[in-house]
Amino acid sequence: MVFQDCICFRLSKAVRKVTKAYREEIASYGLTHGQFFIMVAIMEEEGLLPSELADKTAQDRSTTTGLLDRLEKDGWIQRKADKKDRRSLRIFLTPEARKHREPILKLFKETNRTYLNRFTQQEWDQMQSFLYRIEQ
Repeated sequence: MVFQDCICFRLSKAVRKVTKAYREEIASYGLTHGQFFIMVAIMEEEGLLPSELADKTAQDRSTTTGLLDRLEKDGWIQRKADKKDRRSLRIFLTPEARKHREPILKLFKETNRTYLNRFTQQEWDQMQSFLYRIEQ
């Protein structure tokens, strides 16, 4: 096997290519790649616990906490006490972040569509199956 055939190399190369497509536009919002995906997850479903966001975005809890700390500091999110358990904090968008919801979700959807359009539905289903097997 040659270096170019290494699965880690090929997956990493593909991830860098897709990430580059988002980089400039998300930078205009002052967001990093990691923050961008946490924001999309929150915009899709507000009121999650940090642990639920970590699960949803497939990140460890300490990474998620760090991203949320920065997003809170920068005015994107707010932590609010859970009405049923005040020891727990749920994550919500700030009013300022809500102003950017549509353009951020549009960027996410359009960039994703650009890459998904390179596959037939059957190829994408197969790719999902392959990726799932790698994740297991």
